[in-house]
Amino acid sequence: MSSGARWFAAIAAMSAVHVFVYLAVTGVPKPATITAVDVGRVAWAPLVESTLRRVEARGSRSLVGWMPDGSGLMTIAPRFLFDARLHVVRRPGGKVEFLPRIPRNAQIHPAPGRPYVVFGTDRDGDEQYNLFRWDLDEVEPVLLTSGEERAAMGAFEPEGHRIAYVSTRRNGRDFDLYVMDVRDAGSDRLVSEMDGLWRVMAWSPTSESLLLGRATSNLDVQLFLIDLEDGSLRRLQTGGDGPARVASPIWSRDGRSIYYASDRGSEFTHLRKLDLESGREAVLSEGIPWDVESVQESGDGARLLVSVNEDGRTRYYMTDGAGGGFRPLDLFASGQMVAKLHHSDPVILVNHTDARGFVRGFLYDLSSGELERWVGEDVQNSELPAPRLVRYPTFDEVDGAQRMIPAFVYPGVGDGPRPVVIDIHGGPEAQARLRAGQGASQRAGMTVITPNVRGSTGYGRTYTTLDDWWLREDAVRDIGALLDWIADQPDLDEDRVAVIGGSYGGYMVLASLVHYGTRLRCGVDVVGVSNFVTFLQNTAEYRKDLRRAEYGDERIPEMRAFLEEISPLNNAEGISSRLMVVQGANDPRVPVRESRQMVERLRSQGLDVSYIEGANEGHGFREPWNALWAGLSQQGFTRDCLSGQ
Repeated sequence: MSSGARWFAAIAAMSAVHVFVYLAVTGVPKPATITAVDVGRVAWAPLVESTLRRVEARGSRSLVGWMPDGSGLMTIAPRFLFDARLHVVRRPGGKVEFLPRIPRNAQIHPAPGRPYVVFGTDRDGDEQYNLFRWDLDEVEPVLLTSGEERAAMGAFEPEGHRIAYVSTRRNGRDFDLYVMDVRDAGSDRLVSEMDGLWRVMAWSPTSESLLLGRATSNLDVQLFLIDLEDGSLRRLQTGGDGPARVASPIWSRDGRSIYYASDRGSEFTHLRKLDLESGREAVLSEGIPWDVESVQESGDGARLLVSVNEDGRTRYYMTDGAGGGFRPLDLFASGQMVAKLHHSDPVILVNHTDARGFVRGFLYDLSSGELERWVGEDVQNSELPAPRLVRYPTFDEVDGAQRMIPAFVYPGVGDGPRPVVIDIHGGPEAQARLRAGQGASQRAGMTVITPNVRGSTGYGRTYTTLDDWWLREDAVRDIGALLDWIADQPDLDEDRVAVIGGSYGGYMVLASLVHYGTRLRCGVDVVGVSNFVTFLQNTAEYRKDLRRAEYGDERIPEMRAFLEEISPLNNAEGISSRLMVVQGANDPRVPVRESRQMVERLRSQGLDVSYIEGANEGHGFREPWNALWAGLSQQGFTRDCLSGQ
């Protein structure tokens, strides 16, 4: 029995009065797998609040997809305190049934009728994934791959039982291509030894070839076709337009074309259709000045469902195979939706999140226009203040005008100037997207701001490259500009500001504390980079060149000197604010050394640093009890930091 389960069993036997007294005295117990230094008792009040909110949201459910045997729809139902588990519902509004044999991360064959799922799992966050098959009528999964490797599931054969995947099994660095009949692990076959970071994008309708992507950086993905019979590779998208992003490539139903999104030769990723025989390419979404993120095709090939990232919000469009007019699929007056097209039927699975953060799952019939709710209930709950999109001025100009940085603001509950939490996303080639709310922080009276500083995606290729190599600290200057903007807002308290972030966002936390000192009361760094040179030397082998393309190549003497100069570890004397550092011991992306050396350096300067390390965690905490305890610790640290005037 886990420490969390033992704790629940102990308090379950107590009366309500004894429970409150016990919690007030002991707090929430620390998991045995976590080492915590200078972390105070984790208060029980946020745990009680979190529990009540989850009970209140028990009617909030989303749809995941269709059952592999076609017997219903899979749904996520909230699980007490921890993560969500998969259930099945057989009809609209029907009783949900727990699916103990299907893990949440399972990959489902798009064509129903297969009595199994495929999923990958690692050991304690080390990201060395093995693939498993789990039959719906069996208790234990069947191991498909084994060894010290990182295997990545790619695609199912359209009408068969084979999967195509890549793995670093050969040398721990390069992603070779394999094909296997999942009913027989012994059928595993190496198709081709590859050089670099490859992934399987799609399987051709005829099962004769695969669409592959080769990434040389997060902003450059090259598309290839490989013949499964002779292993020959054919490069697509040839031309002299330089690096290009690629998103959501799929084969057309007739097998003659490829649909995909790319920013080749443009600022934004546009939907394109590539004729495989002639090599001609048509740009279908040129009139939409935002990134196309995904494309799905109906079973008859007559419709495309396209998602577009419009200023940090997701919007869906319908069009035909030739891009003949993009019609918005606006099914709700407010809130956000996520949509998935059925493999063969003209039906869309839709999850809608309202302004309060509650989710309901629907099926939308494209033929009749009927929207039918399958899961989720009407729940009465007070609404949080609505988030808003702002743009604040920063230090430089673009096209003769001051550059503006986009950010989402989630106002804290209460009157008067509110304390502020600046939450910086990782990546950096990523984006803070609009969320339904930042419930715990907002209810505690804190306003959360999620800026998309330069280097973020979603605002054009040029914007994404504004922090590359020698420009790294320009992104940190965008945080300084945000502090200036906060000082001008009557509803925000410039004297009570915290900064939090994970991975690259963790570096931004440390760099902001270096540059802006006591303008920031505290910071929370989760698996952050403290020294770019040691990071690049020690990150997983297959990631090194990918990250050098973004941060700079530490093997070049001038670049190495610059990276050493700007690294927070070498400027630690500039940090005087309170800091919490959270790290997984098995993190292959940002190795544990990055956090340990930063904590050691700051403590040698006499600064109190709270440190949490998970022995069975990697790039972020996944084990439910670890994640709960560490999350409550961070919440308590931030609340204590920002309390008072």
